[in-house]
Amino acid sequence: MSQTNIPGWESRPALAAAAQTPNPGAYVELFTLDLTNYAGGSVYHFTPSAGPADPISFGGIVYTPVEMETEGFEWTSSGSLPTPRIRIANINRQMSSLIYEFSDLLGGRVTRLRTFDWCLDGQPGADPLAYMPPDIYRVERKSLLDKTHVEFELSASIDQEGAMLPGRQVLRDNCTRIYRTWNGGGWTITDCPYSGSACFTATGQPTGDASKDVCGRRLSDCKLRFGSKASLPFGGFPGVSRARVSTGSSI
Repeated sequence: MSQTNIPGWESRPALAAAAQTPNPGAYVELFTLDLTNYAGGSVYHFTPSAGPADPISFGGIVYTPVEMETEGFEWTSSGSLPTPRIRIANINRQMSSLIYEFSDLLGGRVTRLRTFDWCLDGQPGADPLAYMPPDIYRVERKSLLDKTHVEFELSASIDQEGAMLPGRQVLRDNCTRIYRTWNGGGWTITDCPYSGSACFTATGQPTGDASKDVCGRRLSDCKLRFGSKASLPFGGFPGVSRARVSTGSSI
């Protein structure tokens, strides 16, 4: 996936006129995934492909072909806002790496551009601003992850206003980060930032065997690895407490 920024846009008469003809040309979808809301995140550009294909260039941006499927982008005059789904092949584990590094990509911005093949770079009618109004969404949740595919559910950006953080289950005593595991030659890539040489068992006992390095997911396990005075990346919410409502039931 290539990395850069997308250009601005405006209506183009030639594009509108072509869309009304019986043969407007091959329809092209171009996607941008912006993960700059995360520290160290980048912007990725890709386009759907059913198999091996050459990259597509549009407006000087290179879009990498990936095996993917989309659904639910249609807008209607009534009802709720669309919640599209994007399903991307995960055979080379590139998407898994991004998911582990950037917390399931939650909040990442997905932009979809639509144009025709004759508007692409290198074509006689090439025009970097000849595309339909972009669809802009946010990654709402990861709905599927297996050995072959990863699927994300999106929500419209205008549906994000007023959203409350953290936007996930609040657990007081349990860290939700994925901890590293030893594969015999190195550590797996996860979203827990610990990279120290000290290893501990799930009960917090020191061990010299890297294969037995397991996090118990407690705040005390985080302090063992980062120190009690450090800024801890603990994925739980130790400050929350139970409250009682008027009915007498606890929440």
